[in-house]
Amino acid sequence: MKFVIWITGLFALAVLVGLAATVNNGYAILYLPPWRIEFSFNLLIVATIALIAVTYGALRLISLAAGLPAEVRRFQRQKHLREARHALRDAGIAFFEGRFQKAERAAIKATGNEHAPENKALALLIAARAASAQRDYDKRDAYLSGLDALPESLQLARHMQEAELRLEAKDALGALAAIERARSISPNLTNALRLELKIRLQQKQPEAVLLLTEKLLKAEALEPEQARRYRQAAYGQQLDTRINGPEILEWLRKVPEAERRLPGLVSRVVARLADAGEADQAAALLAETLADEDSATPELTRELAQLADQLTETRRLALMKAGEDWLKQRPRDHMLLLALGRLALCQQLWGKAQNYLEASLSIQPTLTAHAELARLFQQIGKEEEAAQHYHASLELALSQGL
Repeated sequence: MKFVIWITGLFALAVLVGLAATVNNGYAILYLPPWRIEFSFNLLIVATIALIAVTYGALRLISLAAGLPAEVRRFQRQKHLREARHALRDAGIAFFEGRFQKAERAAIKATGNEHAPENKALALLIAARAASAQRDYDKRDAYLSGLDALPESLQLARHMQEAELRLEAKDALGALAAIERARSISPNLTNALRLELKIRLQQKQPEAVLLLTEKLLKAEALEPEQARRYRQAAYGQQLDTRINGPEILEWLRKVPEAERRLPGLVSRVVARLADAGEADQAAALLAETLADEDSATPELTRELAQLADQLTETRRLALMKAGEDWLKQRPRDHMLLLALGRLALCQQLWGKAQNYLEASLSIQPTLTAHAELARLFQQIGKEEEAAQHYHASLELALSQGL
């Protein structure tokens, strides 16, 4: 459609020019002494237009000729830039394919002709990661150092990448230094806080772990279950620095009540208190935890049973009384029945012990329950019944492949 309009317009213009030429019968005089030239005014118009066109064409050719070297240089730059972008793309794909040598080569090729600082930074980061994956830490550090010359806006990515790479290489101090630099740029960056949390846990700095856990939890950067595990690990590290029973008990009083009932932490505290000769205190902590259905676990009940022969008479009787209340809530808890049986056995309450242990066996047969019943019958002189339970425990062990 455009072509038809142009052709129609050109013909119309030609007709108008032809009509104007027939109407215009003037002439022009060019006087160059001693000559005098007369010619049509129409010819003068045509000649002027032709002269302008020729002059423009000549100047255009001269301009193109003069700009040719610059145009060649621009073309070369564009070609190299395209090659760099293709190399950057290939580096990223090769890295995610796990072809780290190819990724490193392509990334270095991309940095050679790349002018955009963001793309150059990306290429250097890929090269650093690829070198780290090949355990070539000198090259890794060299690539990271190459980022120093780039704009400040790209330094956060450099420091975060360096922190992750050094942490993977088990260089905790180097990773921590990189995180500090990253946090000086972005103080509340949650990924930096998460990395620091892992490092502080590895470095056994429980106070810092607890502080960072709370920060991340408030920022909704940690799930409650993850926070619970970090807290438990931190409290465990604090516990390891306590030497004797009074120190452990003093530390335990400072632990928040909700955290004090974490089953994993309770188990560790109980073991330490028992080793320190504070079996009664260990049993009191277990009783406090087992009284809560949400905190009670079979493992903690088993630990209570194992403590039975180390407890004082007063503590055993108190636990038996509390245990009967727990049984009302968990009547088919075979481990609780076993624990109560052991407590009664240590108190030489033979009838109660037998009832508890047989009730435990009726719910779920265990080696321990059979062994405790055998011990009970042996102590009261019923050798035949004791032998039956020893035989039953042996058959159970064989059936379980023990």
